[in-house]
Amino acid sequence: MPLITSGAFVLTQPDDEFPVTLDHPVIGWHNLVTSTTIIADTAEANYPASNLANPATHLEWRAADTTKQYLTITTNYVDEIDYIAVARHNFASAEIPVSVEGFIGGVWTEIVEEHQLTDDGPVLFRFTSQSLSQIRLRMQSGVEEARAAVVYVGALLTLERKIYVGHTPMPHGRKNEIVNGMSETGNFLGRLVLGSWRESTIPLSLISPAWYREFMDEFLDAAKTTPFFFAWRPETYPLEVGFAYLMEDPMPTPQAPSNKLAFDLKVRGVA
Repeated sequence: MPLITSGAFVLTQPDDEFPVTLDHPVIGWHNLVTSTTIIADTAEANYPASNLANPATHLEWRAADTTKQYLTITTNYVDEIDYIAVARHNFASAEIPVSVEGFIGGVWTEIVEEHQLTDDGPVLFRFTSQSLSQIRLRMQSGVEEARAAVVYVGALLTLERKIYVGHTPMPHGRKNEIVNGMSETGNFLGRLVLGSWRESTIPLSLISPAWYREFMDEFLDAAKTTPFFFAWRPETYPLEVGFAYLMEDPMPTPQAPSNKLAFDLKVRGVA
């Protein structure tokens, strides 16, 4: 479940009043991918690229063969963007090296170097904020056909404060639905896993009221129905990324004596 940062990455400060570092948490919720803006080189019957625009992870795009593939997104967006993220893919298990290219000055240019992922968990590729009319994910030939369920492209929300305590990283928040087998004489007969997911709480405190109103409120409004990518410490723990949705409505509350806001985001995500 990695966050992969371009080797040429330059951090852009969103506002001089709220300086950030590479270890500030990021949320990937802003998404320019629609069923009409994403195309694939090939697609297996009943698994079109348009499925990638739906955040439901049971719907997939599947390549028609194991050759090199591109997923290309036309952004229709003039403002700057800085990430592309993928959930429910097989890039690690199928041994598919992946990279990101942007259409810059009429030429496809690599903006995130090629990587071989170590697992099939959610992955977030971060690059220097820039205006791109088109962006594409390049998947090299692997041992199986490439597949994925969700692709987001847009501008990351960088949180105002770092997280130090009170948070379980998404990959570590394991939750399982288990049926235990036990004989009448008390012997253990095994366990059947019916389902697996991830849960965590994202504790946010000392949030400036002005920052909340400018950056956070829009995200929370969208998160009522839309899941998001989350990385809690991108530089120190780049492998700890989740694709999650809100379990409860957050209630930002001013805290004495600073009058700054504190609230929790209780989330559940894909395993």
